[in-house]
Amino acid sequence: MFRNVLIVLFAAAFVIAGVFFALQQRSSALPEHALVFPQPRNLADFSLLDQHAEPVSRENLYGKWTLAFVGYTYCPDICPLTLAKLAGVQPELAAMVDKPLQIWFVSVDPQRDTPAQLKQYVDYFQQPALLGVTAGHDQLFPFVRQLGLMYAMSSTTAPDYLVDHSASVVLINPQGQLVAMFKPEMAVGKIPLIESEQLIADFPLVLKQLQRQ
Repeated sequence: MFRNVLIVLFAAAFVIAGVFFALQQRSSALPEHALVFPQPRNLADFSLLDQHAEPVSRENLYGKWTLAFVGYTYCPDICPLTLAKLAGVQPELAAMVDKPLQIWFVSVDPQRDTPAQLKQYVDYFQQPALLGVTAGHDQLFPFVRQLGLMYAMSSTTAPDYLVDHSASVVLINPQGQLVAMFKPEMAVGKIPLIESEQLIADFPLVLKQLQRQ
């Protein structure tokens, strides 16, 4: 009988250890498609215009979480699909943070993306937290570069030119500091996109990492 009791106790201890290990692994889980920077990165001041032709600067980042994405309104695939996903998950992600969550669509095609064009484009997604911003390349290029993103204008003179740009989404904290980057899944033959499920899964893990900094 004593031997049976020992077997039961060992089995219970094994189960408890397994549960503890699983909980510990879950609490220390890392985001699968996001990079959290070791230290928040301060952003230099910048001067942009939004879709209402109102000035936008670093001060517009303060007091809010911001998801920022670069693109242009004539983009055939990555931009509309990514913005649709960001607009769709915004309410769920906003519920995870203690301050408002805004989305910035940074147009890197100021020649075609006037404030009026941006407004028409942004309004299509029916997301009040979505802000469209742009500026001349003298402001855009250093701003995009300090976000850790990139773009390259085409040298063609055709009116329907394409613009190469990053497909990642960056996270800026309420202090106006760059803290993380969400990366699209890269696969041969597929458009590089950040999926809604990916954002919902990684976002709370990113926030946990930031809390431990």
